[in-house]
Amino acid sequence: MVAPEFTSGTQEEEKTVFLSQPASTPPTSRLKQLPFRRCTHVENSPDTSNNVVFFTDALSVLQALQTARDKKLNDLSTALSSLCGDCTVVLQWIPSHCGIFGNEAADTLAKEGSTKEQQDRSTTYSEVKTIIKAKQHNKWLQQHPRFNRNDPYYLLTRAEQVIIFRLRTGHNRLNHHLYTKLRIGQTDQCPCQTGSQTTTHLLQECPMYKDLRHRIWTDETPVLRKLHGNLEDLRLTASFVQEAGVSI
Repeated sequence: MVAPEFTSGTQEEEKTVFLSQPASTPPTSRLKQLPFRRCTHVENSPDTSNNVVFFTDALSVLQALQTARDKKLNDLSTALSSLCGDCTVVLQWIPSHCGIFGNEAADTLAKEGSTKEQQDRSTTYSEVKTIIKAKQHNKWLQQHPRFNRNDPYYLLTRAEQVIIFRLRTGHNRLNHHLYTKLRIGQTDQCPCQTGSQTTTHLLQECPMYKDLRHRIWTDETPVLRKLHGNLEDLRLTASFVQEAGVSI
């Protein structure tokens, strides 16, 4: 509920001016709306009074008036100064809802309404699309707990990303995946014939790339670090695969 803008004839012969602005009004809008016309109204009013009180919930405006740095306040400052020539002017801040029955009653009714059965309303295509995307995104995040938005993978070149992605997921052209999943080829064995050609075998065990492996990684490096380490770790892994000439 918005209080009347102007009332007069109180016990102390004060003219009270209520400036009730919606809490959602942007501060810049409040600077324009708050009071040139109200000051003019008081100044030209036939009622006489030595005191005028402006009540407002626009705290940002009052704070801006204290510094007098915002040019948007020039008209307001001029109007207030003119009004001060004839009477005493007070700018009083009031919390927008505290003690105002209408606002508190509206809040109570709004809360009650939120607990009642809501009317059926057709959902737009855009709303349905947004809801589905959000649910699918949350489902994907639950299925991929290791997903990291800050993964250095996203800083790699496209070619490097392809290598790392295929090694991480196991969906690649190594014999193990081709034979066991797609039934392509005669065996899942590595050409070195010492084991199945998996990601771990290629990066850690295959004797065919022993020298290259020692040159790329001078120290013992676990496969987890090679696939999920920092940017330099991932680039070393991609470089190893490229130099080995293995089709991933």
